[in-house]
Amino acid sequence: MAEMRAYNPTLRQRMIDETAALLEKAGYSRSSARASAERASQVFGGIFDVQEGGMAAQEGTQELSQGNIGRGLLDVSLGTLQAAAGAAPFLSKPVSAAVKVARGPTKAQQAQQLLGTSEATAPQAIMEATERGGYSVNLPTGSLPSEGLMMGKYSNIDPRNVVLEGDQPISESVIQSFVQKNLPALQRQENYLGTWRDPETGKTYMDVSRRFSPTEVRQATKFGERTGQLAGYNVGKGESFPVGNWENFVNSPEFFDRMREMEKVGRDYLNKHASKEWWDMHGSSFERVYGPQSLTQLAGFIASTAPMSKPRENLQTMSEYMRRFIKQEPIVQPDWRVPAGQMTRKEGTQIGNETGRAANLRKSEKGQLNDLLQDKVREEAMALMGDQSAVVLDRHWARLAEDPVRGIFTAAQEGIIEPGKAYQILKSSVTKAAQEAGRSPRDFSADVWTGIRETIKNKSELFGQKYKGSAIGGESKSYADQFDDLISDKAKFLGITVKEMEDRLRKGDATLLSVMLFTPIGAAAYSEYQNQQRGEIGL
Repeated sequence: MAEMRAYNPTLRQRMIDETAALLEKAGYSRSSARASAERASQVFGGIFDVQEGGMAAQEGTQELSQGNIGRGLLDVSLGTLQAAAGAAPFLSKPVSAAVKVARGPTKAQQAQQLLGTSEATAPQAIMEATERGGYSVNLPTGSLPSEGLMMGKYSNIDPRNVVLEGDQPISESVIQSFVQKNLPALQRQENYLGTWRDPETGKTYMDVSRRFSPTEVRQATKFGERTGQLAGYNVGKGESFPVGNWENFVNSPEFFDRMREMEKVGRDYLNKHASKEWWDMHGSSFERVYGPQSLTQLAGFIASTAPMSKPRENLQTMSEYMRRFIKQEPIVQPDWRVPAGQMTRKEGTQIGNETGRAANLRKSEKGQLNDLLQDKVREEAMALMGDQSAVVLDRHWARLAEDPVRGIFTAAQEGIIEPGKAYQILKSSVTKAAQEAGRSPRDFSADVWTGIRETIKNKSELFGQKYKGSAIGGESKSYADQFDDLISDKAKFLGITVKEMEDRLRKGDATLLSVMLFTPIGAAAYSEYQNQQRGEIGL
């Protein structure tokens, strides 16, 4: 028969003492805390007895099946009695209340505790300040913000907020109910209880606000846009600031006018150069140098190395990956360093950003352009391959789609278009504008991009927003034209003809970075090449 163990009185007493102490800290009187702890221990003991009694009865049943009638009946009887005794506390009405008490203070009690943190969190202080116009207080600390940007956490129609009509005064019960309803949010130190009385309508608003630093206008505004706000509040300046709607803006006639204006600037610029269309790769020097069979890899490498790169630097980097592809070397080479004799890059440095680009570089090597990561990279590869519906959007487009004065920002970070939904919203607007202009989305968006770049470079502003024009380096002409310039510059640097330079690129014997590279695979070949090629090493 299973051993019948009595409930450990020492363990039980310790549980009662510790539970009572916790309840006293939570605000219960000593007698109430002790009584609740005693009741909770009965529940715990009952659970113990039910479990032990059930196990004993189960063993008795097994003994009966094996023919041990006497012992089996005894185990079943005693086990059933112990289980029944253990279940007794659960049958009494006060037990549910005891269990609730043992779990800790109720939401109402926790709300009272928060509102009692300091004089600043007292309902009376909140009511008086609200009558004067508004109030913000951090309930866990009792601190009042002296600066920063306050932004509502929920939309004005969210049931977690409170809106009182002009004839409804704010009261202690309203505040208590609001805090109780928003307890998890208000217990976090980055959130504030906020009130505001609209002087025009007399309505009183109470919400949970998040505080941002005074310099985080962009982040605060995008947060407010997501939560359906119309404005935020600058505590330091004592004034509100607007929250715009980016999606509405990029679908507005005003934004379409911006695109048309920039498209004209860009078209005028490109018409002055050899390649009239920015993305044309077929029939250009790209195809002449690397052959039509390698254009898929070429497009992938250009697109993969384009983010945050100037076009000329982008093509130089691409040429090294094409060299590796032609020579059948690993596309990703972490140990590669720029050798001596460079034309533009510093000896001993890495190619840059290779780790972050590795996945796309490997997909490009395999020709898997549809699988490239990031909308912009994938669209750029498709644009180079001739897809007229491709739309390449980058930091210049992000700037065109903003009006900071009205609280309209593309993303929480400057120069970023968030992947997925935001990218597709902007692409849809560009596609619509292209159709109206009678141009393909690919070529229209490239004209607009060129116009934006040239405008910022020449005027240091874009539709009233100041930018550093000197930060726009290099020319805005097409990839094909810039590739021609690089080949010509490299040939001149090495003292060879353009045709000779193209032959070396075609064979993988040179790049637009250097003639041969120091890699684990190419170091010996580089040394041999030095001896063979008239000492013409350069970048």
